[in-house]
Amino acid sequence: MRDRTVQSVALRVALDQAIAHASDGYDKRAQDYAGRLTGTKLDKTQVRGLETMASTTDRVSDITDWLKLRVGRDSKREGWAKEGIGRDLVTTLADLRDDAKKIVAELSRTSPVDPDLERRVHLRLCREFLRHLAAHFEYLKVEREP
Repeated sequence: MRDRTVQSVALRVALDQAIAHASDGYDKRAQDYAGRLTGTKLDKTQVRGLETMASTTDRVSDITDWLKLRVGRDSKREGWAKEGIGRDLVTTLADLRDDAKKIVAELSRTSPVDPDLERRVHLRLCREFLRHLAAHFEYLKVEREP
């Protein structure tokens, strides 16, 4: 039993480290999205709303559906639909699944992993990406205000 607990803790630590490492790599891409978003009529509460929703859901599809709804409702193309930014963001979040697969594959080499781990890692990576995005957006919005 003790060996199992030690193995579980080691797996959790390795997982947290892998997610943190991947998250650091998302900073530049999130900053680019934030720059594009500052050229829209979106405000801080709308971007923070996306981040908050991501942190409270258990499914990546909730995040992408939220974005798709906002894009679809942006008939004037001044917010999430402007220049395809919302659509691009949906694609980027979906593509983070590849990073989740790599992380889980690496972890599964050393110990058995939960079959649901890839989905949970993908969700955490999306949250990390959106956390970077929201922080950069707020910073750039203030910087670019007259």
